[in-house]
Amino acid sequence: MFRLRTHPEADHEVDNIVRYLSERTLWQGTRFSDAYESTLKRITTRPEGTHFIWREFRRYNIPGFSHALIYRFHHNEVFLIAVMHEKRHPDYWKHRIEDDQ
Repeated sequence: MFRLRTHPEADHEVDNIVRYLSERTLWQGTRFSDAYESTLKRITTRPEGTHFIWREFRRYNIPGFSHALIYRFHHNEVFLIAVMHEKRHPDYWKHRIEDDQ
């Protein structure tokens, strides 16, 4: 299993998504949290199982939601850089790459 490291803005995105969905209906926020955790487990177990979207970055859709995890992996680490809604501009997270250098 790969070690997981998340960009602080990705953590904020998850918090905002859960808050938003919980305000709509209580179970939606919980359902998203469960799906997010399950998806994290998948990418830390088998990160090479998805396709490249840009350079070394990959995308994995969260089942049942309009969100995807944007990440890369190297050696023993998965770096989660964004939790992106499908309606957002696909390149909005690229400025975060500089934070990882």
